[in-house]
Amino acid sequence: MPACVTPCRAGLALALVALALPQGSSSAQPPAAPAPAAAPAAPPFPQLSPEQQAALDRLLAAWEARNAAVTTWSCTFYKWEYNAWSPADGGGERLAFTESSGEIKYAAPDKGLYRVREAKQWNGETRRYEPRVGEAGEHWVCNGASIYEFRHAERQLRETKLPPEMRGKAISDGPLPFVFGAKADTLRKRYAMRLITPPGTADQIWLEALPRLQADAANFSKVELILQARDLMPFAMQIYKPGGQDRDVYQFDPRTSLIDKGLDLIRDFSKPVTPLGYTFILEDGQGAAPQPPPR
Repeated sequence: MPACVTPCRAGLALALVALALPQGSSSAQPPAAPAPAAAPAAPPFPQLSPEQQAALDRLLAAWEARNAAVTTWSCTFYKWEYNAWSPADGGGERLAFTESSGEIKYAAPDKGLYRVREAKQWNGETRRYEPRVGEAGEHWVCNGASIYEFRHAERQLRETKLPPEMRGKAISDGPLPFVFGAKADTLRKRYAMRLITPPGTADQIWLEALPRLQADAANFSKVELILQARDLMPFAMQIYKPGGQDRDVYQFDPRTSLIDKGLDLIRDFSKPVTPLGYTFILEDGQGAAPQPPPR
């Protein structure tokens, strides 16, 4: 299994945006979003003007410098998933099919954690969102040497060992470097990008990115990202699935954002304990070796 598959499955396609809440809002429901559009054919954008290209280059350089200065980061996130089963409100606007919340943690250069703690799904019969009772959410941990993924439906904890060439950069060079340690040259090679900040917006920077590589295009067709202008940390992100119709929307709550404090590198990124009744499976490129569940 390629090293990038597990975090991508787990939603690191973590990695929010036109649907993002204004900072300080206490609501957990994003405002209505514009209708999703399919990813444009190549060339993805008209050629940027010299002024547009210079502005993008300045952002990428400043963003890389900012990321290089961040040692650890943790934040609560909210996630909304839109798909063919999404309901519509009275005005015909599409609402999320599922909504969830969780936590994300990062330690440079290659440690990460993603965990959904609470999730609700639309019930067409009752016409309301109802908790997914007894169903644990997406959860993965990367300690730099291995990625641990909980597959709750299969009652498994899977460890995927990273090959030596991926260690030290598995997170920043993973499916979504927008959240973990973005580097300007890597972004330019992997994505066609342009700034789309709405006129008059001073406290946020909006960026649109389309994948150049087939490996990325297999995971998403477009990403729209909102950075906070004051510190260039992610605020929101919208990820369009291949085909451009289904999409995931994230908001990172700035009230819970902790930079370079509050993390225990041993506790937060250690090998998880296999839950009772689960099977531990090691995937090291030589074939999976199931281990019996704890007694």
